[in-house]
Amino acid sequence: MDIGMIRGLGTVVVMVAFIGLALWVFSPKRKAEFDEATLLPFADDPHAVKQDEQASRSNNQ
Repeated sequence: MDIGMIRGLGTVVVMVAFIGLALWVFSPKRKAEFDEATLLPFADDPHAVKQDEQASRSNNQ
């Protein structure tokens, strides 16, 4: 095997990995999981917790 063959195989491996990742990311079955993940930056937001508590209190009364 010469260097050209190794580079060609490396290119094929990276291309297959890219296509597999793209199919995984854009799969409709994963939409709910990714939608939930988009809210993770706000999970520790103290303002959001206070608003949730106030909303639940007003709904309970």
